[in-house]
Amino acid sequence: MEAVVGLLLMLLGVSHGVETYCDGRQDGAQCYGALGGTVVLQLMDNASEIFRYTWSIKPTNKTTKTNTTTILHGRKNVTVSNLIANRSIFTPSNGTFRINNLNWTDGGEYELLTFDSDGKESEQRTLQLTIQADYLLIMAGVLVALVILLVVGVAVVCAQKKKRSNKPKEEEEDNELTYADVRFAQRPGRQMPQRPETEGEVEYGQVKFSERPQQTVEPAGDECVYAKVRKDR
Repeated sequence: MEAVVGLLLMLLGVSHGVETYCDGRQDGAQCYGALGGTVVLQLMDNASEIFRYTWSIKPTNKTTKTNTTTILHGRKNVTVSNLIANRSIFTPSNGTFRINNLNWTDGGEYELLTFDSDGKESEQRTLQLTIQADYLLIMAGVLVALVILLVVGVAVVCAQKKKRSNKPKEEEEDNELTYADVRFAQRPGRQMPQRPETEGEVEYGQVKFSERPQQTVEPAGDECVYAKVRKDR
């Protein structure tokens, strides 16, 4: 995830680094700027030769009675006011206005008015500034991010499968039994009662033990332990 975030930040950084130039000295100039980038507008040759000037943005809806908003106001080599001074700079010596970190509200129609020493309007020019987003760059960033997420997801699934395959086999179930023969022995010093043997008679027995550890019980005296003894003729 950190790699995805870093990649997106890098792509945004590339977009912010885009800088465009536009010559706005011709009336009706069409200028373009990248969203988040920088645009350099050539408004005039040399502001020091102009007694007073204003650069304003007109309202988007021309039918409204809202007045234009003055962005820049200056007198010769002095900048009286700059509405967006936190992200722009005007250079009077060459008449360029540089705007950084462009946003959608920067787009619109701008009007430059110049005045002579008598306060009369000497010139009027307009330029259209259009803000564009680099959709190809954005789409490339999204696709790369999706690919990285897919690779990470596949790696996680493979790791989980490998972990399960390496898990030790569980012990066999307790219902498996072990068979063993049981023999009866007479304790020394005592004789077992004799009984006549029958021809063909066989005696055997089986004891079933669980795999779980069992406590051993010692027989007391001459008692014998036996289980499930069958006699077949």
